[in-house]
Amino acid sequence: MFLEFSAVSLQPNNCKYSITNLDPKDEKMTQRDHIIERTSEMFVMHGIKSVRMDDIAQTLGVSKRTLYEMFGDKEELLYLCMSSFLEKQRADVNSQAKSAATIMENILHGFIKMMQYSDVNNRIMSNLQKFYPGVFQRIHKDCGEVGRTNFRSAIHKCVDEGYIDSHFNMDLAITVLYYTAMGVVARRDFPYPDGVSPQKAFSHIVICFFRGVATPKGLEIIDKFVAENGIEI
Repeated sequence: MFLEFSAVSLQPNNCKYSITNLDPKDEKMTQRDHIIERTSEMFVMHGIKSVRMDDIAQTLGVSKRTLYEMFGDKEELLYLCMSSFLEKQRADVNSQAKSAATIMENILHGFIKMMQYSDVNNRIMSNLQKFYPGVFQRIHKDCGEVGRTNFRSAIHKCVDEGYIDSHFNMDLAITVLYYTAMGVVARRDFPYPDGVSPQKAFSHIVICFFRGVATPKGLEIIDKFVAENGIEI
């Protein structure tokens, strides 16, 4: 669902970790980009705590000195890796949403896709918060700012195109939806009613929010989206 990794080792059989086959486009990558790309895979597959700088050096065939000269320490490398990993997710969400016929569908596709990434992201962010709180704070701040900015821009475009009623305090509405939705994504211990999964709760919150602020034109788009995607409300 998230990233497909093939267990093909680039190192001898005694190497603890394995990473993906090199893609032809990797030849155009700098060594720094290559390290970030492949180390990201190692962190996601094996956990940010268990992967050591020794493991990264051995698996990628570089010296520890090179790693420290390029990145300073593991925390900086981890920050760059997780930033790259999450940026690729955003690119994937955006590419999926761009196939939508309207900005309203674009937003709804983006929210649903975001929920699909939630399991792996929750695991990563939980471990970051526990073992590398400084990196967690940086990532959390970066993602929050980017997410709110992009969402605010999309909502205002919906207003301009007549899908959302302009007679709302949009900044307040955006803040409420954003943090409510993020709470559902992040809180696995939330006491959901019987028969209600986190995915269903998330969809319910998002769809009900947009129905509440939509114009008749926007409601048509929302109802069509719900029917085509089999969303239960």
